[in-house]
Amino acid sequence: MSTDSDLERRVAELERRLANLVRIGTVVAADYGAGKVRVTCDDMTTDWLPWKTRRAGGDIDWWAPEVGEQVEVIAPAGLMEGASVSPALYSDQHAEPDSSPDRHVIRYANGDSIVHDRAEGSYTIILAGQATVRAGGPVLVVTPQATVDAQNTHMTGDLLVDGQITGKGGMAISGGSGATMSVTGNMQMQGQLSVDGDVNASGTIMDAGGNSNHHSH
Repeated sequence: MSTDSDLERRVAELERRLANLVRIGTVVAADYGAGKVRVTCDDMTTDWLPWKTRRAGGDIDWWAPEVGEQVEVIAPAGLMEGASVSPALYSDQHAEPDSSPDRHVIRYANGDSIVHDRAEGSYTIILAGQATVRAGGPVLVVTPQATVDAQNTHMTGDLLVDGQITGKGGMAISGGSGATMSVTGNMQMQGQLSVDGDVNASGTIMDAGGNSNHHSH
């Protein structure tokens, strides 16, 4: 037969478990090798707990919570032995990075950012360092217009252009067959042509004064 003290203990245990179901706290330590963190929630600090991720099977991702990040501690049945950490909640120290429901924003501690704006249909990536894209097959870019704003552009393989090439700042070309520049079709130039080597033409080379490569002295 239960006594009043037994009932009080059972009620107290139920209240403790209910209070532990979901608690908000701050990450105070991280063991990234083990994939676990410790969280301080008001008057207590948890043991090492795993954090939840989106996928952890054949497809898997990794985005680790940091010390100082506000999180939720989820304890099934109120027992901390099976608890896990669910990142993350905005805080006074780490406020919302945006205020529009149309934008998906990721801002990194070093200043890098990824922003998708569904209202504009735009995608913006800002990086302080290099970017690398590796593909095992062809890469297709379809756009009405593309601009590459770079001091130097280096292509290590062949370049095939179906349309017109316009060079506003001059053009220096070497290569072809051996160290030869090969042009198939007519070539029209406005300005000076300087060639360090032989010019072999199967057609006529004519200047504005009427001189051709077929005149004799």
